[in-house]
Amino acid sequence: MSEHKFLTAPDPNEKGWPKGVPYIIGNEGCERFSFYGMKSILQVHLTMLFVGTGLMQGTAEEHAQEMVHLFVAGVYALPMIGAIISDRLAGKYETIIWLSLVYCLGHAVLAVGENSIMGMTIGLALISIGSGGIKPCVSAHVGDQFGKSNWHLVEKVFQAFYFIINFGSFFATLLIPYLNAKFGPSVAFGLPGVLMFLATFAFWMGRKVFVHVPAQPGGQLGLLDALSSIFLFLGCIGLPLFIGLPQLFEGHIPSLGYWIVTGWLILMGLWIFEERRHISQDDGFLSIMMHSVGALISGASAKVRSALTSDVPGDSLQRHWFFSASAKKFGEDAAEGPRAVLRIISIFFMVSVFWALFDQHASSWIRQASRMDLHVNLFGLKMDLLASQISALNPLMVMALIPFNNFFLYPMIGKLGFQMTPLRRMTIGMGIAGFAFAVVAIIQGWIEKGDPNSVTVLWQVIPYLIMTQAEVMVSITGLEFAYTQAPTRMKSTIMGFWLLSVSLGNVLVAIVTKAQDRLLSLFAEVDPATGPTLTQFFWFFAGLMACAALVFGIRASFYRYRDYTQ
Repeated sequence: MSEHKFLTAPDPNEKGWPKGVPYIIGNEGCERFSFYGMKSILQVHLTMLFVGTGLMQGTAEEHAQEMVHLFVAGVYALPMIGAIISDRLAGKYETIIWLSLVYCLGHAVLAVGENSIMGMTIGLALISIGSGGIKPCVSAHVGDQFGKSNWHLVEKVFQAFYFIINFGSFFATLLIPYLNAKFGPSVAFGLPGVLMFLATFAFWMGRKVFVHVPAQPGGQLGLLDALSSIFLFLGCIGLPLFIGLPQLFEGHIPSLGYWIVTGWLILMGLWIFEERRHISQDDGFLSIMMHSVGALISGASAKVRSALTSDVPGDSLQRHWFFSASAKKFGEDAAEGPRAVLRIISIFFMVSVFWALFDQHASSWIRQASRMDLHVNLFGLKMDLLASQISALNPLMVMALIPFNNFFLYPMIGKLGFQMTPLRRMTIGMGIAGFAFAVVAIIQGWIEKGDPNSVTVLWQVIPYLIMTQAEVMVSITGLEFAYTQAPTRMKSTIMGFWLLSVSLGNVLVAIVTKAQDRLLSLFAEVDPATGPTLTQFFWFFAGLMACAALVFGIRASFYRYRDYTQ
């Protein structure tokens, strides 16, 4: 497909809505419906498959929970690669359209291979690649459509984006579990696949009216950038996150083969990147970090600092213990980018524990709901719900709590003299998330002490409301914080790290689920015959979140805000 046939920059005189926006919004609505619909039935369906292999119900639920969170972790880790391919090699449109086809293939595999663990594994892996790859591109692509004269409409289009995401999530979480129960998994997994195909078709239909911002640098340099990033991602993040770290927590040292492959990937990535730098100098995040490390080891950084004269300002990066040589070679502005990224990563690290709790509404909270009375009577309206439908409360509550917080809660707190800075909101939100898990632990205690299905599922409304309030304070505020605290050229990089914190949180859940006999016994008495209870599992995460919120709050108190917003 020849890019020169399309617009490569928005019309600066266009005052109305860009012609490509409806196609992107339609694509996003169908894609989110397909993703959340498929995700809503994973825990239940995988549990059934593992039971079919001969596992006991409780063990099958744990295996399913581990698989669900590893899948979500993959979805949120791969945007690091998708962003590089999009920005450096292929461009956003090409990246989205081709990886959407991979996404569709994954749904097709789920629809025909739903009765085997292998079929589900392959299908989910393909969806991870497709969904993760396009995740960082779609919102950036919609921003590319706006020029100087219609830039004021960008806020409205992102509001429409957020609405369509929650709209799709709400109805998908109600409909797909019903289809699964009524018509079976082939239909339940097949319909999201059809919606994903329609999303891809809608996006393709808009190709002639989209603004196609070309990748930079593209060509050979872009290919080398993409290859080096893929190798370094797999060696430094992918294999350690999905293989090395879980094995260490299980008490095993990874095999020699693991260390050989990991080392080879890192060396290949560094070699390809060095070849790229020999062709043309680069001043991106990786170049500056590698130059800074090399200068620190060789002593070049110390020489730069010792040669400075008194006319160099005291806050100059040329006086920095790590970035001094890079600031001299690449310039202060270029070196400031990686420095800002590292500062923000130190904030994001503890947020990963929040995501470990939040994403359990697709796994452990469904496990709890399946043990509750799902027949409810609301104001005379009698309904028989499914355990996997309860999480539809989350998007519904999000749409209600955002205006409540922005127009009532935050202004009211401000009038009391307490400034709700982004990091304070996030600290409080993380504490609230821990409280939500304390509530589900109490509810689980009632379930385990009573008769089966004797506790109404309506009790879950309370922890859902608490956790959704935590989501609004942590997730949305975190995005705002990341955007304002990252220099312009590092905004895509920092969004990749933000999504990576979600991935790390889900890997944490998978690790604790698999090694809970050993891990939870460190904090509570565990019955050796039955293993940890779900109540103990919930209390563990409530305590972990409380500790993470405390550490986060201490780190946040030392953070000094900088405004890079253009």
